[in-house]
Amino acid sequence: MEKFEDLIKKIVYTGVGFVSLTAEKMKKTIDNLVEDGKISADEGKKIIKDFKKNADTKKDELEDELKKIVEKTFKTLNIATKDDLEKLENRISLLESMLLKGKSKKGKDSDKESDKASGSKKDSKKDKK
Repeated sequence: MEKFEDLIKKIVYTGVGFVSLTAEKMKKTIDNLVEDGKISADEGKKIIKDFKKNADTKKDELEDELKKIVEKTFKTLNIATKDDLEKLENRISLLESMLLKGKSKKGKDSDKESDKASGSKKDSKKDKK
């Protein structure tokens, strides 16, 4: 499961890296256009700002889509998720504590019963004397 998650992360990071390289190349191109006087510095800044904003939005959308695909794949393959495992761990802890409480209560009850039984034997010995 972790290997699959690592693969997804690598895909996302590769996409982010690609966008980053594209942004650097675009910035150089914009700088050249500004130097050549084909666009103003403000126009260049706006283009870069819009590109970065759009890239961030697309990155978030890609991550959401990949997450949905992974969740759907896990359901299809009937693979337990981290949340599923945590729920089971919580249930096991609860059941263990219930069992321990039950044993300690039973232990106290059986001690009382053995005390009663040993007390009645003592009483019957006293009666014989």
